[in-house]
Amino acid sequence: MWPFDHYRKETKSKKLVKRLVTGLIIGGAIGSVVGKKLIDKHEEEMGDSEENSTD
Repeated sequence: MWPFDHYRKETKSKKLVKRLVTGLIIGGAIGSVVGKKLIDKHEEEMGDSEENSTD
């Protein structure tokens, strides 16, 4: 029904915004975990190379 078309469009856009925000939150959490593991690995390698270079 044409007088109520704008309500349906609002719900679609709200759903899109919710999905976008949810994706950003989940993506940020995954990126945080992966980044922390990479940094830990890098620090571990740097520690190993410093120990080897002082010998």
